Amino acid sequence: MQKVFFSLFIAIGYLLRSLKQPATWAVIVVVGGLWWWQHRRTESAKVVHQHPPIEFKPLLAATPETPGVAARTGLTAAAADAADASEPDPEKRPVMSSRDLEVAVGRFHKDNLRLPKDADELIEQKYLVGVPPAPPGKHYVLDLSPIQMRLVSK
Repeated sequence: MQKVFFSLFIAIGYLLRSLKQPATWAVIVVVGGLWWWQHRRTESAKVVHQHPPIEFKPLLAATPETPGVAARTGLTAAAADAADASEPDPEKRPVMSSRDLEVAVGRFHKDNLRLPKDADELIEQKYLVGVPPAPPGKHYVLDLSPIQMRLVSK
């Protein structure tokens, strides 16, 4: 492909040289250079999309059927209440691996030269695939300070 462009520019150079119009030659070179630069930018952006999208793998979370801390550890009732109180708020718990999410956000940033506004933008543009729909009354939130995606109430 480079040989074709080189031959094309040589032919254009001979044509303009024979016309003795250096200003026209300069305009064609500038336009050709701008076209090449734009083509190079779009081609480099396509390289990112050759990687498969990140598959959503949920983190293991305690389900409602799971017995409380007391049943799991054999603690007394008072100690179990204290341990239950120390468990993190379910809305602060991440729903996916931070490393996978970091890769998806990095690819989004490389393609769009900005960070995603929310988790829905990553999902819509196919940087994350296989994300189950949020339960009724909840939605996904993307935190970028420590990169994590959480499920919170609307």
